[in-house]
Amino acid sequence: MESMPGQLRDAGRDASSSPSLKQGAQSFSSPGSLKPNQVSETSLYGVPIVCLVIDGKERLCLAQISNTLLKNYSYNEIHNRRVALGITCVQCTPVQLELLRRAGAMPISSRRCGMITKREAERLCKSFLGAHSPPKLPENFAFDVSHECAWGCRGSFIPARYNSSRAKCIKCSFCNMYFSPNKFIFHSHRTPESKYLQPDAANFNSWRRHLKLTEKKSNDDICHAWEDVKAMFNGGSRKRTLPMSGSGISKCISLFRFCCLFEYVGFLHMFVIYLYWI
Repeated sequence: MESMPGQLRDAGRDASSSPSLKQGAQSFSSPGSLKPNQVSETSLYGVPIVCLVIDGKERLCLAQISNTLLKNYSYNEIHNRRVALGITCVQCTPVQLELLRRAGAMPISSRRCGMITKREAERLCKSFLGAHSPPKLPENFAFDVSHECAWGCRGSFIPARYNSSRAKCIKCSFCNMYFSPNKFIFHSHRTPESKYLQPDAANFNSWRRHLKLTEKKSNDDICHAWEDVKAMFNGGSRKRTLPMSGSGISKCISLFRFCCLFEYVGFLHMFVIYLYWI
């Protein structure tokens, strides 16, 4: 992967902090001032969201985000998108859950709640509500990526070539062939130091979970740009369908009655033929 020039640092900041995400957002406390189970409030897309300090990090209530910002999407849509983006929920303890109830983030009847960081919340909401525009990266820039499925493989992910979900944008470092992300995780080369890892079932949409940056300690600008790239072409922004209108319902009922009548006439016809033959 190319060295990290100064312009990528600025580009990474632009890509990871769009004006809509930062609108009215309160700045988080410095790490030194955070106290365990400290409750505060931040703004996400202009909506106040309760956050809680867990393991030294301020995390937002995923249930509150789902019930406000993402209320037009089903639970399965939100869950599948979160898994595809590689976002892991941290479950609250009973004490932390009670704090969220008192803060108004969770109903009294709730028994558990998942918490995610603000960066993860921004990524999740942006995948549904924001524009799926590619992050600003230097020309000819490529991410050094790898996966451990089967014998594993390493390649260069070229964002400039990633213009669709099936674009061949990854160049294998061993055979120099190009693959789409969902095919690259099923492409591997056996090396003396590699170990075989049984891959998942043929789920081509799981590449976001398996494909990772080769450099484990990449700086935040590269990590954020990589997260933004993975969020592209990730299932679109399909909303729940609106309830059917009265005219639509009446048409469905008429069609159903017609089908029943057709089946009834067909049954009578077959019964007459049966009586004739016996």
